[in-house]
Amino acid sequence: MSHLLKTPSANSPPPSSAVNLMETPGRVTKKPAKAEAAWFTEARFGMFVHYGLYSILGREAWAMYFEKIPAVQYNRLAQQFRADKFDAEALAELAKRAGAKYMVFVARHHDGFCLWNTQTTTFNSVQAPAGRDLVREYVEACRRADLKVGIYYSVMSWQWPAIFSGPETDPEGWKAMVAETHEQVRELMSAYGKIDYLWYDGCVVPGLGDESIRAKLWRSRELNRMVRRLQPEILINDRAGLPEDVTTPEQNLTPAPRGRLWECCQTIGDFWGWNPEDRNLKSATDLINQLIFCARYGGNFLLNVGLRGSGSVPDEQLERMEAIGRWMSVNGQAVRGSQRTAYTEANHILGAATCHDRTLYFHVSEWPQFPAVVAGIKSKIRSVRLLGSERDLGFEQKADGTAILHGFPDPAPLSAPQVVALALTRAPAKKSPPSLLVERDTGRHDPAESAVNPVSEWQMAERQSLAFDVPATGRYHLELGIVAEKATPIVAMLDDTLIENRLSVECGRYPLAVRMGSLLLGEGRHELKLHTNNCMFGLYLWRLQPVWKPIGPKYWSTSGPFPTQFEPEGDLDLLRDTLKTVFPPEKEFDDDLLDAAVNGPEVQWQSHTQPGENVNLGLLCGGKRPGVCYARMVVESSCECDADVLLGCDWWANLYVNGRLTRSGRDPEQFKKDGAWFNGWKPIPARISLKRGRNVILVKCHPGTTDNWFSFYLNDPGYLNFNADFFIKEK
Repeated sequence: MSHLLKTPSANSPPPSSAVNLMETPGRVTKKPAKAEAAWFTEARFGMFVHYGLYSILGREAWAMYFEKIPAVQYNRLAQQFRADKFDAEALAELAKRAGAKYMVFVARHHDGFCLWNTQTTTFNSVQAPAGRDLVREYVEACRRADLKVGIYYSVMSWQWPAIFSGPETDPEGWKAMVAETHEQVRELMSAYGKIDYLWYDGCVVPGLGDESIRAKLWRSRELNRMVRRLQPEILINDRAGLPEDVTTPEQNLTPAPRGRLWECCQTIGDFWGWNPEDRNLKSATDLINQLIFCARYGGNFLLNVGLRGSGSVPDEQLERMEAIGRWMSVNGQAVRGSQRTAYTEANHILGAATCHDRTLYFHVSEWPQFPAVVAGIKSKIRSVRLLGSERDLGFEQKADGTAILHGFPDPAPLSAPQVVALALTRAPAKKSPPSLLVERDTGRHDPAESAVNPVSEWQMAERQSLAFDVPATGRYHLELGIVAEKATPIVAMLDDTLIENRLSVECGRYPLAVRMGSLLLGEGRHELKLHTNNCMFGLYLWRLQPVWKPIGPKYWSTSGPFPTQFEPEGDLDLLRDTLKTVFPPEKEFDDDLLDAAVNGPEVQWQSHTQPGENVNLGLLCGGKRPGVCYARMVVESSCECDADVLLGCDWWANLYVNGRLTRSGRDPEQFKKDGAWFNGWKPIPARISLKRGRNVILVKCHPGTTDNWFSFYLNDPGYLNFNADFFIKEK
């Protein structure tokens, strides 16, 4: 195979376009969990290990790319790779002390340097001065320590120029690169005994973000069929363009849909590879709380250790792993094999809840100053205890599902979070339990929740009122934080109109959230009046949450790309100039240019039927070189009105309504630097003004690395019609 798998020239140019596509929004995750996943669900905690040539530099695993280091220069680091302090046994023991049940070891990162005795290239740890097969040492150490074995493998390699030029420009180079990937994965899956978990990364194709196309060009189905033939019980993650078994959000706590295996991978600081300048280190308590979050939602927490160039574990990372281990030695049962339920997803006064069979675990971050209260407990409590203590706590259980817990030690234990275990006679009810009104982190793709507003000087009474302002006509959830003396129905009048769906408080003396859902509210001030029948209650919090309607590909027509001078990783001044440049799709509202721009040969609008919520311009527009792409939608309104919208994008975007640039909530100083009012996966809010009749909405995007997509949401005021084809048909 060696003649087919030649290592590319060390004189390859440095990367000219970024290829950081680790996750995509709206990922399909329908494949059910496999029976072989029992160990994964039980573990809940694993240790990631990053080690390679980048560790010698001490400037992050992406140093070759971000610093534009030519391969001929970067590859000389292999002659310094001695790994004299790399100790697989010590790593396995550290993982066990930390409470991890599995490890994932980076066998090859994006720089292409292999840490095993591959026959495909001499660019590996055995041919380096280290002279060692580190993958073999790692696998054998895991088995001796009774840890499940995970292997990380980067599908792409910066050693191949084709990863930057793409399969159309360099078809032979692309074919050889893919062949190398398949052969290297075959080696890893056949030469080291049983492998429990294959952790792909870096499955990219320049300019193409669509997963099905990437999977086809990397022959991912063929690759994974081979893997499952060689390793029938293996779990495979979702980063080779196919959903497979495990969803892997990176550096963010975004649960997968229910029934789907998922795992958050996280760093202790900001970097995956060792960087001595990394000072933004998370505390052990913060990391434990992230582990608890994953366990609440039935997911795993994969925490990274980045080894020094010598192969040793940095002290600050060692200290945090051991602190987590001390917590796990006492409280591990609260996360191992945890189940995702309505109760664990809710927010409770005592703290975040996890569940295993018939036991609820409350992770207490703030020590109770008075007897603690829990709510929504429908089955009988058998016992309450503080993990790590031999003495049970006292409790009083009430008919409304609340329970008062007392006997907490005084003073509070020094370490946090402490865990209180409630053993029940049967599993918690599936019905949604009482939950606090809080602002949740919705992850890096989804619209943010609105802020929660306090009611100043609130009091208990039989009647309450709230005046609030609606910024723009639309649909909203009105959410209320209420505490009542007892379970009670609440009558709601909004602007002197009775709300048909009556509100109710299901338990007494416990603060909880109630919702008045999907209300169509006009712009301006509104008044809410609440009353009960002979029951005192308090309204202490409220939130007005817009109902966001995703406007997906079927509503848009697209055009582009229009070539520009700006290249990814280029000068932001040039990007700013590019975004200010008026391209033909923007000239529709210039009467002198209308016929030439809109009806002329330069603008070819195309409509689409693709499913999903995100408009993938890289897929819909195509093109061999990066450039500005446009998406166009016609909105027909029965009146003049304002509407709130959100726009998120992979890189840079601007929004035009009837030819006028829309200003967003993005920092104006950032706009001055790059000329974009929208940037980043998290949707940014903006307000648009619509006239009566036909309105043209135009989104202008410029790609950065490989992908180019945007997501668009609108709070529909109820009198809008959307039509991507209106203007095309009119012509």
